[in-house]
Amino acid sequence: MKVLILGAGAMGCLYGAAFHRAHCDVTLVDVSRAHIDAINAHGLELDTRAGIEHLPIPARLPDQVEGTADLVVVFTKTFQTDHALAGVAQAIGPETYLLSLQNGLGNDRRLAARAAPERVLVGVSTLPSDLLGPGKVRSHGDGGSKLYPAFGGDPAFAGQVADLLTRGGLPASLEPAIHEAIWSKAIFNAAMNPLCALTRRTPGFLGAHAESRAMIHTVVEEGVATANAGGVPIAAQPIHDLTVVSVTDHADHEASMLQDVKAGRRTEIDAINGAIVEAARAAGIAVPVTETLWRLVKLEDAKLQKQ
Repeated sequence: MKVLILGAGAMGCLYGAAFHRAHCDVTLVDVSRAHIDAINAHGLELDTRAGIEHLPIPARLPDQVEGTADLVVVFTKTFQTDHALAGVAQAIGPETYLLSLQNGLGNDRRLAARAAPERVLVGVSTLPSDLLGPGKVRSHGDGGSKLYPAFGGDPAFAGQVADLLTRGGLPASLEPAIHEAIWSKAIFNAAMNPLCALTRRTPGFLGAHAESRAMIHTVVEEGVATANAGGVPIAAQPIHDLTVVSVTDHADHEASMLQDVKAGRRTEIDAINGAIVEAARAAGIAVPVTETLWRLVKLEDAKLQKQ
């Protein structure tokens, strides 16, 4: 299978490595020339609990991509999706599948603008991954992936993708209730990521303080109430359980939103907390803590306009 990883940051490299181990023809695509050059010169350095690997995976800038892909896995920021897909339009043919494993809500609609609905897959990942520097990624923690066709239809190709990821060392499975899983992950991210970004600390710090634990609990409850009011039937306890895993097993993981704020990059807060606030308003649900965190991180984003 010819696989294009669009957005070869921490998560993109982790998944690209899994497809590579499963003997796929993988290309990492990113806009960071330093990152691309480092991977091409020395291989992708991946540090996991199993040890350090150096993987000879080719990396390209978008305009250097050649040929048509069987699968494009999208790991860009949500607000960059359309521009990124346009940048590799030459690799997206009528038989190409698109898979979003991005954060937030609404990614299925963004991908459907570039491919037939039956060729759009969506999923969630619970794996931690950190970009240490150009060409270097660290992932110390357990987790897996769930995926499924976004708009229904034959899951056969999605099953092939899940099998490849599993063979490549990242457990993956088909999840017919994928939209429930995406909502659950968005609620988890809404509870954890903004607090990491605002405190400039990793989840272990949040778990050590009653103030943050209380906000995490409330955001989960607000998000679940919003999802249920909108017809997405999910339970709160599994998400609460996942936040406990985050502050313990993934205590030192730098959430993507924390990495963005530290690097002076725009965050994905609108697709996470903002999307939940929008859905809550439509359902007539009050989500004051979720909305406060959204507004505070929006202020962090606003600082970038003054730099």
